[in-house]
Amino acid sequence: MLNAMVTALDQLIDVQQQLITCADNKKAALIERNVDNLNGVTKEEKKLVKQLEQAEQERMAAMESVAQDSAAAGFQSYLDQLPDGQARQKIESQLKTLQELTAELQAKNKINDRLLKDSMSFVQHMIDQITKSQQQQFNYQSPMGQAGQKSQTSNRGFFDTKA
Repeated sequence: MLNAMVTALDQLIDVQQQLITCADNKKAALIERNVDNLNGVTKEEKKLVKQLEQAEQERMAAMESVAQDSAAAGFQSYLDQLPDGQARQKIESQLKTLQELTAELQAKNKINDRLLKDSMSFVQHMIDQITKSQQQQFNYQSPMGQAGQKSQTSNRGFFDTKA
């Protein structure tokens, strides 16, 4: 039961570290505007999230077994009742590491979110600029036409004498 908790926490820490590496790779792909790398990182991230969910389920199962085996009111009181001080310190250390990793991952995800929004804004701006210039070309055309070409109206003069 205690070993299951330690193992589950180790798995969570490992997956969190991999997610942090993935977040760094995503940041680099966003900065470089490399869509292929970004797609690869996103696929890897999905796999890691599934692993994280599985590790979290194992941790929850270990917590339920702790709750059933212990008359303690909560997990902290269960830790306080452990006879082995090393096991308690190990679990507390793992929990602290997990909290730090989670905070670091959240910070990196916020940065990546901002980079992604900026990239989307830039792409939208470029699309607006392209469509605006195309609309201007279709709405207005010089009476002289293209360079080197004369328009039919300039050859005929102001009034059409054939009419």
